[in-house]
Amino acid sequence: MNSELNKITNELFSKDAIEILDSESSDELYDSLIEKAQSAIMQYGWDAVFESWNLYMHNNCHNVKEALSFATWFEAYGGQTHKISDPYGFLAYLYDIFDLNPVKYDAQIMDDVSYGLLEAAGIKKDLWSDDGYTTETDPELVKAVEKIRMERN
Repeated sequence: MNSELNKITNELFSKDAIEILDSESSDELYDSLIEKAQSAIMQYGWDAVFESWNLYMHNNCHNVKEALSFATWFEAYGGQTHKISDPYGFLAYLYDIFDLNPVKYDAQIMDDVSYGLLEAAGIKKDLWSDDGYTTETDPELVKAVEKIRMERN
């Protein structure tokens, strides 16, 4: 792993996203973080950046507040627009924290993240216009969450 990239990742995700976004005086900070994320992707490439972000998620997101902040930043930085090799495995980590019910925790941001990742991977299409689809009932996601839970026990 690239220690400089991991340092940047820590800067990008360590601040509480909800607190920053709710503060009217944080526009400059928000803009600087977005710029830093875009710069990191250009400098290191998406695959390396995602690896660092994913590692950060696993090491630092253990409760609803942390997972919500991470998902919010991930979406703000455009992570959901990029292809990743295992979107269900990545999403399952967060959905497990939300107990497969992000709405209960006011984490509707998960629709943006999951729909974007599944579409970018070519797994699903036009999810925003599919009224019958919800990520938390997607059999592949449920299976991925169950796998995480079995591995943890």
